[in-house]
Amino acid sequence: MAAMNGAAILRNPDLLGFRPLDGGPDLPVADWPEGCPRARAAGAPTSLAAIYAPGARALPPAGARMQAAGAWLPYLRWADMGEGGTPLIPLVGPPGFRALAVKAEWMNPTGSHKDRMSPLVVARAQEIGAPGVVCASSGNAGISLAAYAARAGIGCAVVVTPAVPAAVRRALHAHGARVLGVWESLERWRLAARLAAEGWYPATNHALPPVGSSAWGVEGYRTLAFEIATEMPNGVDAILVPTARGDTIWGLAAGFATLRDAGLWPHAGPRLIAIEPFPRLEAVLAGTAHSTDSFPGSTRQASTAGGTTTDQAVRAVRDTRGWAVVVSDEAAEAAQAELATRHGLFLELCAAAGFAALPRVASRLEAGARIVIIGTSAAARDADAPAPPPLELVE
Repeated sequence: MAAMNGAAILRNPDLLGFRPLDGGPDLPVADWPEGCPRARAAGAPTSLAAIYAPGARALPPAGARMQAAGAWLPYLRWADMGEGGTPLIPLVGPPGFRALAVKAEWMNPTGSHKDRMSPLVVARAQEIGAPGVVCASSGNAGISLAAYAARAGIGCAVVVTPAVPAAVRRALHAHGARVLGVWESLERWRLAARLAAEGWYPATNHALPPVGSSAWGVEGYRTLAFEIATEMPNGVDAILVPTARGDTIWGLAAGFATLRDAGLWPHAGPRLIAIEPFPRLEAVLAGTAHSTDSFPGSTRQASTAGGTTTDQAVRAVRDTRGWAVVVSDEAAEAAQAELATRHGLFLELCAAAGFAALPRVASRLEAGARIVIIGTSAAARDADAPAPPPLELVE
């Protein structure tokens, strides 16, 4: 046990090691920032999943915060800020759905789903005595990591490009993070790798081809599945997930698989639908590309931008019999406006893209499907957001 700024962290004694997603030999409890070394050497990089000792574990009750699921995670306790326990907000969408809701991840402490990953990464960095944590980010991950590092009393470095919004930089500086700029997106990973070599603990991917973020942190996304399972006890048919490198969608797949293995999820599904701004995962699933390829494309959906995908994203979709849907920026903006004016929800573009994808998703599901959209963050995090109209002054 170690003290973190007045709070204690406690590693889960049931954590036995990590298993490569390709089914290769198990690895011990350690840090594997580039995924499985064997798989990377073979030219097929893949990430890792935590292995826990067998035993009965209770599903946290509906509305419980993430720390209530500690028995399912690498840590039982960490310096938390009340993350998790976000509500499902019902929506009215296209006809044919029995239930439609958005998982309100913007209600996490720093305003995004990244708060499920950051505290576990920070706990690991503190446990091994790292001077701080480092990530490459366009907004959500950096703000979340900086906040949890500040709470834990350790350093934080965030590598950004000039495209990062001023509001994001302001938040990073407010949390005391060291903000480092590079010109190109992939240059962020090279600088993050250099800092990791100097002892900073890497929270996000910095390897090419990528494998996803720290396996210790990605485990936190399993709790999304746990919460949805308690909120929708009659089952859920599909979950729409904004996806780039696949941390969140893999965590959801792993979470539901864990519950099924424990006899706590008696339903089929859910299918996991990856929402992306241009074809990456869609091309891999169609067999016209590999997960290690580069994919040209640009987008204003900053949180799911980037020209890469990962093996973990491919496996999450295939294992759940899901698919990928490409949603253009224009379609995402129209959905963002509809959600804001008709439902009171002003989501970041990549989250609103899930709403835009509903008609195409419905066409591939049976009538009366139950659907959840992962609302990753609110629109305040969008880069290049249009300026509001001029202020109307009234005398």
